[in-house]
Amino acid sequence: MKKVILSLILILNVSFIYAESPGSFRGKETHGFGFGIEGTGLAGSLFYDYAINSDMQIHAIASSGGISRGGGSTTLSSANTIIGATFRYFPSENFGFFVGGGGGMLSASQSFKQSGYCSERLAATVTECSGKEGEVISGSTSSTYSGIALWGDFGWQGYDGYYFTIGAKGGTSMKLSEDDKTDEAIDVYDHRSIAKSDWESIKSPSGLIMSFGWHF
Repeated sequence: MKKVILSLILILNVSFIYAESPGSFRGKETHGFGFGIEGTGLAGSLFYDYAINSDMQIHAIASSGGISRGGGSTTLSSANTIIGATFRYFPSENFGFFVGGGGGMLSASQSFKQSGYCSERLAATVTECSGKEGEVISGSTSSTYSGIALWGDFGWQGYDGYYFTIGAKGGTSMKLSEDDKTDEAIDVYDHRSIAKSDWESIKSPSGLIMSFGWHF
C-alpha cells in the first residue's frame, strides 16, 4: 500500500513539473469555436478563434444583444449587432491572461412605444397633454444606426480541449448613418432622457465577455 501511495505522489509531482502551459496548448490547438455573452446587455455571441502561435490569437465574433425597459402600454427596446475581430496578445505562456484590440461593423435599433393618461398635472406640464386633460395619449418612435466600431479587451482564457474566457471590452463607434428619433419621445416621467441614454449605450460595443468553447 505504501508503495502504491508513493508511486501516485511521484506521478503527480512529475505531472505538475512537466504540465503543459496555456501557451503550449494554444500553439498546438490552433482552432477554436464557441458561444457565450459578449457586448452590450446580455449579447449572445458566436466566435471563432485562430491561434497564430502560442502568444497571439485572432478572435472573430458575431454578437447580438440589447436592453429592454418598461412593460404593458410603455415599452422601450434597444438592440445592436456586432460583427468583427480582435487581435489578442498573451504576455506569458504560463498564464491565460490577455489584452487585445479590434474592430468591426455595428448596427443598432431602438423602438419606443408609449401610452398614458393625461392627468391635470400632466396637462399643465407636458406639451403632448396640453388641452387633453382626461384623455389617453400614445406615441411611438423608431431609431436606427450603423457605424464602425473600435474596441479593446482584456481577460483570462483557459485551455486544453475545452476552454472558458472571461473579461471585458470597452470602445466606441464612428457613425456611418443614423436616424435618431429619440427627441420625438413624449417627455413624461423622464421617458425622453431614458430613451436617449439607452440609445447612446446601444451604439457602443462595450460590455462583458463570458464564453465557452472548444479548441482543436
